Amino acid sequence: MGFKKYDIFNVNNNIFGNDFKVYDYKEFEDKNIYYLKSMILKCACPTCGAISNKLHATCTRTIQFIPFNLKPTYINVNLYKFECLNNDCPTKIFRQDIKYCGPKQKFTYELKCLIFAISLFLSDETTSKILKLIGINVSNDTVRRLYQNIEVSDNVDIESVGIDDVSIRKGMKYATVVYDMKDHSMLALLDGRDGETLKEWLKNHKKIKMVARDRATAYANAISAILPEAIQIADRFHLFQNLVDRFKEIFKREIPEEINILDDKILDNKPNNQFVKEKVDKEILDKLDYDDTPPVDDEGNIIRFYDKSSDSNSKRHKKQAENRKKK
Repeated sequence: MGFKKYDIFNVNNNIFGNDFKVYDYKEFEDKNIYYLKSMILKCACPTCGAISNKLHATCTRTIQFIPFNLKPTYINVNLYKFECLNNDCPTKIFRQDIKYCGPKQKFTYELKCLIFAISLFLSDETTSKILKLIGINVSNDTVRRLYQNIEVSDNVDIESVGIDDVSIRKGMKYATVVYDMKDHSMLALLDGRDGETLKEWLKNHKKIKMVARDRATAYANAISAILPEAIQIADRFHLFQNLVDRFKEIFKREIPEEINILDDKILDNKPNNQFVKEKVDKEILDKLDYDDTPPVDDEGNIIRFYDKSSDSNSKRHKKQAENRKKK
């Protein structure tokens, strides 16, 4: 196939960068494949940073990409291996890096973010099944490993943090999350929400000057015990919740339980309910023809309605009668 089929996506410059060139594209019944080759002639050593233009060999990597036409899409990348020219460097042979994928990863960064975003709301097995419907081949074990490989970077020089509790398993297991108030990145995920693990974490973060937290007394006591000079403020959610609770109290006190309205006007007193009896015209009743005779079949026999639930001789009725006597 010619380049016209995929040039409209600008895959060469916008997605894969200038270090690679798309030289072929094939669409099969069950998958799509982009074929790329490296365009660089020199590369920096990842260990010492020395620039090397001495090619050692070529290698191929297959990486799963964002699906196209609801089909699994892969990138077949032809890379170069270089020899490090620095004799003192422990790395003798190194491979060219790919900006949109990790060294040993089989998914692009964009695809991993998509998998992670869907898995936040579903189980591992359900995530795997739904992703296969949109053209992403990933197992439930791979989805689970995404969580296990998440690294939370802590910053001991942080000065303002937010603290809140999160549910690991609703009603069963809870944890305490600490995040940076500037960029809202997570700093720590601590076990429990009784404040004991928070105290140990605060001992290593003495530079904290401001803490935004919820209304839990356990967090307030932990912060006051370790960082007594830190300013404690309520977060926006709990401030709004306090405001709503206050309004509810005012409404209950100021607004009466019943409001009587008559003719679009609010009455000061409750009106007396007066029922007026109306006489029905007898001529109208006489005109009504209501036949309450029992139904009959073609032979003139009366059709009896049999209600099994009201049969006094049924087993169920007798058993219920015996239970009533025992009570």
